[in-house]
Amino acid sequence: MVDGETATASEKIGYVLRNAREATGAALDDISALLRIRSDHLQALENDDFESLPGSVYAIGFIRTYATHLGLNAGELIERYKVAVAVPHLEDQGPNPQTDVEPISGALKIAIGVMAVFGVYILWLIAGGAGDDKNTRITSAPSKTSEAGAQPTSTGQKAPQKPSSETQAAQPTTSSEVANAPETAQAPQVAEVAVDVSGIEPLVAPSAPIEDAEIEIRASRRTWMRIESAEGQVLFSSIIRKGEGFDLESADGYTLATRDAGALEFFVNDNSVGAVGRRGQILTARKIERASIFAKSR
Repeated sequence: MVDGETATASEKIGYVLRNAREATGAALDDISALLRIRSDHLQALENDDFESLPGSVYAIGFIRTYATHLGLNAGELIERYKVAVAVPHLEDQGPNPQTDVEPISGALKIAIGVMAVFGVYILWLIAGGAGDDKNTRITSAPSKTSEAGAQPTSTGQKAPQKPSSETQAAQPTTSSEVANAPETAQAPQVAEVAVDVSGIEPLVAPSAPIEDAEIEIRASRRTWMRIESAEGQVLFSSIIRKGEGFDLESADGYTLATRDAGALEFFVNDNSVGAVGRRGQILTARKIERASIFAKSR
């Protein structure tokens, strides 16, 4: 800006940042190494040269980190920046429930489905789903002959005839009569096997030592990322390049902001468990925890 414009020199963002840094006696390179923000980006902030920064989201992240480090009111300087460059209030937006919901992995869905089917099968067995023994038993009708003998004794001779009621009882004529014929001592015995399922328990995934797991967020391509602790302390705010990562060691959780969620992946014990989000997705206040990331690897 030049003299005569709306903002005075004391109201400029760069003026405030530079005076605060010089008051501490710190060199720009020293702060750059401490905050992991390139020194030319910090210099651009002190010169109010916002066009040299990667973008509005990056600029807001740099201002927040730099101002917090110098003990300044980061929120006030960010508002000045938004007024100066007329950018949307991205930092004021909360997490988008339609874009920030982390999907359930396919492996977890399969495991849940298998457990559900197995549980239903166990309940069916316990409830007597095997059915009545009469429905599962294989029977054969006994062969019976007439006590008086129904076979002819010689050519031309007829076997003695019994009353018609006894003859009908001795010779079933339909398949239903055969199946319902009374069992006799000569009928084959069917072995019945009892299945004891009282000791069977549903499969339970073994507990894993989450405390010993190495969990990190790693970049698959160049992007900007900011990570804050659960207490709001900025732990990382800079460009992260392909292959670089940040260890997630605290069980209290973190807050993540990035310009491209698809460029970041979660790793558990050096194994990828999926991307943070979609390619090009902007996150401003994503809450991440070790427990939820670790669950994706099971």
